[in-house]
Amino acid sequence: MKKLSLFLAILFVSVLCTACINNIAVQELNNKAQEYMQKGDVKSAICRLESSVDLDGSIFETRYNLAVAYIEAQEFQKAQKELEEALKIDPEYADAYFSLAIAQENNALKVLEEDEDEQEDIEIVVQDNEQEEVENISKEDATYLVKTLDEAIKSYKKYLELKPQCEDKEQVLNQISSLEDTMTKYAQKYEIEIESSSKE
Repeated sequence: MKKLSLFLAILFVSVLCTACINNIAVQELNNKAQEYMQKGDVKSAICRLESSVDLDGSIFETRYNLAVAYIEAQEFQKAQKELEEALKIDPEYADAYFSLAIAQENNALKVLEEDEDEQEDIEIVVQDNEQEEVENISKEDATYLVKTLDEAIKSYKKYLELKPQCEDKEQVLNQISSLEDTMTKYAQKYEIEIESSSKE
């Protein structure tokens, strides 16, 4: 199955803090990490940002930047964890919800990729007079897929709520629709209940 994610430009944010000696070190580590990211050296950027979080985990920008680097490295579970921590610090930063949605979506779709490697077992189901492909996966994987896609949809919707005039609004709405279709197919096949808030 093709990945559905929108890898739009997710940018680093600058650390604007000089209150104490630790924050200066944090700022230097973030600046160095940004240099590495611009050069395409994601691994070195992650090392600097992890050190920065170790020094002071309460700075939103550091956690957000680390998540961006993890997304670039396709370490989506780590990215999701960092974004959840970042949003505890600043729950109104719209781009963090967009990045979180990308991480959640890719975590969910990994289930299908892993299963695809093991087998090519696909079932054709008819939904609204259209044939749809649905891969045969375990009930546990299907439950994880549905739950995580549901979370991704909510994160995309939160992004649009906080940034209603964003330039990528149409693409995000299309992505939400695509994820809802995928989630619904697997929820129906495996008889998994979808939380009502994502169906709005």
